[in-house]
Amino acid sequence: MTPADEQLRSHVRSALIRAQISQAEAARQLGLSNKHLNQMITGRAPLTLAWAERILALTGMRLVIGLAHTAQERP
Repeated sequence: MTPADEQLRSHVRSALIRAQISQAEAARQLGLSNKHLNQMITGRAPLTLAWAERILALTGMRLVIGLAHTAQERP
């Protein structure tokens, strides 16, 4: 799992907690099993950007992706 993957999972977990939405309730609203949602959030199953976006939408948040140069990539 890459650091970006773990960061996305962490943001999704935090968003659910802040919105006071349980994983079971989120899974029900998304039409997923609680087990599969838990696996996506914990890294045992892929968490695609599409699924992250859908989960975050339940919390009133949206997914924003940006690009940045690293120090080594600057011209």
